[in-house]
Amino acid sequence: MNRLLQLITGWFTTRDTSPGRSLVVRNDHSLVPATPRPKVQPIRPVYGPDHIGIVGFHDQGFVITRPVMPFSPGLIERSQTLHRRLGGLTNITDGLRQSLNLLLTTPPGAYRKIWLLSDGEPNVETEALFSIVSACEEARININTIGFGNAFDEGLLREIAGATRQGKFVSVQSLRELSLVLAETRPQRPRQPHRRETTVLAIDCGYSMREPMGGRRKIEAVEEAILHLLHFKQRLFS
Repeated sequence: MNRLLQLITGWFTTRDTSPGRSLVVRNDHSLVPATPRPKVQPIRPVYGPDHIGIVGFHDQGFVITRPVMPFSPGLIERSQTLHRRLGGLTNITDGLRQSLNLLLTTPPGAYRKIWLLSDGEPNVETEALFSIVSACEEARININTIGFGNAFDEGLLREIAGATRQGKFVSVQSLRELSLVLAETRPQRPRQPHRRETTVLAIDCGYSMREPMGGRRKIEAVEEAILHLLHFKQRLFS
């Protein structure tokens, strides 16, 4: 009986005689207009050449370059400074935070994604990591993850990628593999009109990136892979 009374006197919606208008009946039997649902505005696609930004992280994240076209002045030069920015710890959370902030300033009509590259395990702000990942998901920003070397946390990188739309995890062991992953498989010329893709590379700059791999230091392999990516994009959109 109590449950029945609650259902009778509780909230429910009815229609008055005015077309298209809803009224809500409150517990005190008064009528108030129902709050209309906001209209969802469609996202208009943004067309043009792809943009690339770079973020580094160790103890904290830092912006190396904001997303710009691949032939923008200074982009190549800044991309080759990673070896001068190495630090002690691994703060993936702030690396993703800085990447998210960059992408939130770009048009939502472009495809927006993060390539997160790490050779180790996070040890700073770990409790806040998945709140940032969730914010990326809510903003419709895809996160792909790359495990570099043989000491990364594969389970964590897979979980980060799996928490966003179409996110993927890739393990690489060489410069060639990394270059192919970053460039991805694309036609020689993009279809016209080409919907812009804005990508931020979030690069682990912890001290472990000084370790050798394939005859060179890890960070040097990353710099060269980025150089290959920029040259590829320049040819694609020249």
